[in-house]
Amino acid sequence: MKTRFIIVVLLTIAVFLKLQAQQLEMMFSAGMASYTMRDLKKLNSEIQTGIPFETKLTSNFPMTFQIGGHFAVRLARSYKLGVLYSYNTTGSRIASSDYSGSYRFDNVLSGHTIGILNGFLLYDHKAFHVDIQANFGLVASILKMNEDLQLADTAISASMHYSAIGFFFEPLIEATYQWKYLNSGIFFGYFFNPGGKITTKTGEKSNSTISWSGFRFGIEIGICKLKP
Repeated sequence: MKTRFIIVVLLTIAVFLKLQAQQLEMMFSAGMASYTMRDLKKLNSEIQTGIPFETKLTSNFPMTFQIGGHFAVRLARSYKLGVLYSYNTTGSRIASSDYSGSYRFDNVLSGHTIGILNGFLLYDHKAFHVDIQANFGLVASILKMNEDLQLADTAISASMHYSAIGFFFEPLIEATYQWKYLNSGIFFGYFFNPGGKITTKTGEKSNSTISWSGFRFGIEIGICKLKP
């Protein structure tokens, strides 16, 4: 309910502001993102400690590819406001294998970010613009834990699903160049996400959180049009 309410509010603001905008822009972005995931990394360590045989942590929430985009309206020469969305996925794996069998414990994590974009013009020269942004909103996370044990002819598998919702704040710098209606650029920032509590399907919350905090950088391309 909370997520639906936020989405409705953001879409309503976007439609309203479109009627007053001096300039409209729609951008698609692709880049890289790093992640803190402090609690989940701690959980991996505890799992490894509790397993009675030797295991290796082959992946531990590495930096991954990020896609997204935004729709914004420039209300004044030095300020634009809009809505943004991005998608991230990462994970971890604990594994072991020898002549007697194999073991694998996977964390598969995905995150949907939706929020408000606040852009302030820092510098411009002809078609070149540099903006600084202060973005905020919500991150909805889905966590899947898969455990597989294979011993000779015996196979045991278990799968668990969790979710989390948390707030984020993202200071970011964006440099763009406009040629007619085409707009392209680069961006660099840091994503602050205190973390949403991991929640079971029955609604029970744990003290552990999912934190997407980390650096964000990449490229973007889209269209930009002055409103007549």
